[in-house]
Amino acid sequence: MNTRLRLSGRLTGAVVLVALATAGAASTSAPPDDERPHFTASGALLRPTGWERWVMVGASIGLSYAAAPAGQTARAGQAPGMFHNVYLQPWAYRYVLERGSFPDEAMLVLAFYGASQKSAPAKAGFYEAEGMGFEVHLKKSGVDSTGWGFYGFGDSATAQAMKVPAQAACYSCHAREAAFDNAFVQFYPALRPYMRNK
Repeated sequence: MNTRLRLSGRLTGAVVLVALATAGAASTSAPPDDERPHFTASGALLRPTGWERWVMVGASIGLSYAAAPAGQTARAGQAPGMFHNVYLQPWAYRYVLERGSFPDEAMLVLAFYGASQKSAPAKAGFYEAEGMGFEVHLKKSGVDSTGWGFYGFGDSATAQAMKVPAQAACYSCHAREAAFDNAFVQFYPALRPYMRNK
């Protein structure tokens, strides 16, 4: 009986060690090639593919970083602005959960959608209409002094995009206002618990 218990314990321990080793290998394995940034010879970022299947880490509607004009109020039935959905590669999201930081080559895709209310049976509220392009916020060593670069893809025909110049306001705004590492984590509920209080 004792022999069987000792053997069972050894087997259980072996299974646990294998599981831990497998998990460790999975977390340190190379990211899938189709979830990594790729560049042209001139330094333009190639349009990411399949980002719609990445992890949605946040969403907003009508979010603006500029104050509304004085006296402006929303009218009943007026669209509140564009929908913004933010996606992160699955491997980068796992990295965040494990380490509480963004890995090199993390890409936050900010996708824009118009607000619509024209389809039955909807009687009130708004839903996402067609896409209106997207931007990529890329963390990559050497891409900029901040460690991040911005790239804009205006429509489905945009195959590549050069980095937004470092003098653009988005860099200083993110450096000043971002809750963590130049990223607006304060707006992303899937990331806030792991980063905001670091």
